[in-house]
Amino acid sequence: MKKILLLLIVLGGVIGTALYYQEQQNANLNTASNRGAKIRERLLPDLDISAVRKFKVQDDKSSVNIAVSDYLKSATVAERGGYPASLDKLATVLSELREQTIASKQPLGKGAWAKNKLKAPGDGAEGIGTQVEMIGAADKPLGTLVLGQNIDIAGGKTSTPMMGGNQRFVRIPDDGETIWVVSNTFTELEAKPENWLDKAFIDVQKIKEITVTAPKADDSWAVNRADENATDFTMVKPNAGETLDTSKLPASSILSSPTFNDVSGKDKAAELLKDANKVKITTFDGFSYDVQVAKQSKDGSDKYYVSVAVTAEIPKVRAPVKDEKEEDKKKKDEEFATAIKAQEDKLAKEQKFAGWVFEVSEYTINNLLKKRSEIVKLDVPPATDAPAAPGASPAPAVPSSAPAKPEISTSAPISVTTPPVSVPALPKADIKPAPAADANPAAPEKK
Repeated sequence: MKKILLLLIVLGGVIGTALYYQEQQNANLNTASNRGAKIRERLLPDLDISAVRKFKVQDDKSSVNIAVSDYLKSATVAERGGYPASLDKLATVLSELREQTIASKQPLGKGAWAKNKLKAPGDGAEGIGTQVEMIGAADKPLGTLVLGQNIDIAGGKTSTPMMGGNQRFVRIPDDGETIWVVSNTFTELEAKPENWLDKAFIDVQKIKEITVTAPKADDSWAVNRADENATDFTMVKPNAGETLDTSKLPASSILSSPTFNDVSGKDKAAELLKDANKVKITTFDGFSYDVQVAKQSKDGSDKYYVSVAVTAEIPKVRAPVKDEKEEDKKKKDEEFATAIKAQEDKLAKEQKFAGWVFEVSEYTINNLLKKRSEIVKLDVPPATDAPAAPGASPAPAVPSSAPAKPEISTSAPISVTTPPVSVPALPKADIKPAPAADANPAAPEKK
């Protein structure tokens, strides 16, 4: 009995020591995470997104610098020559950051930052996270944070946001060594300039005619249609026997609602548009698109580029209608004004794309890179015997290698009547009678 009691006392001491040690470990870890910051509801409670004038995203490989106007009226991407940034995306991200709540604290000492990608760019070569900075007028800091490793609810880690996870480590430099956990992976916050561009683009509708001028003249072509309701296009000035193979060229949908992947400035145009096809597209609503399309191969991969310049002839007044009632005239005038305003807005928007070179997918422009031989079919008439020239002798018949056997007819005999032929009389001669049928030809002649 005493032995059992002694064993229980020893076991209790061991358990108590272990619990004490664990509490000390937790206290040491929590000291680092609690230093300088208290738990709060929001990640960036004082962020004023209307005051943001610069927005920066940077990791260990690249960076994005976006200049922002007052109240997000406009924004541009510095790494793309000042091309417009997506205001929708920027506003969404800033709103997310302002409203983001904190899920919990994480006991991660400074020595664990690199392992969890919580180090800021420039702080060593490894363990760099994604740093986000918001800056106001006169370069006033409005908020900075470092997005670290993605984690799942069970505490497991993933290497990148694209590999899953539903929470993420976040470090805010102003909070000292505190590490926060948020229920948001912020997949949109990448240091890739091309992902922050405004991807609105031209939209070619109601195509009337397409003219493609290729570097090699024989590859050029042009197609058109009589009216916008016509289903099929036809070749303009076809060669003999040529017709358009409409299955090879869906002309009516060319450059309809296209998009692009990236953009380069005018200084790259000569390089990216070398040996380009020059394209002229006119529409039934008066728009004219001067387009260049090119395919460039480099390092074993193909890239496709396009530039565009847009003009339009937009009517200012509606054509008068004879005997039109006043109420009908007013209604039609209002509809006309609305349509004209839409065309003017479309022209103003699309003219902003002039001077830029856009990288697009192959699908977007592959039809405008086709050669003439790839879109036509030849109507070849069947071969026929040509008539002989007047006065020419017919070509002699070529005998076959073996005479043909006469056909034997089993039908009734055919009677053929020929005209009488005059034959000269033969001289008389003594003709002996023929021997009897039963005579023996081998018997000797009797004397």
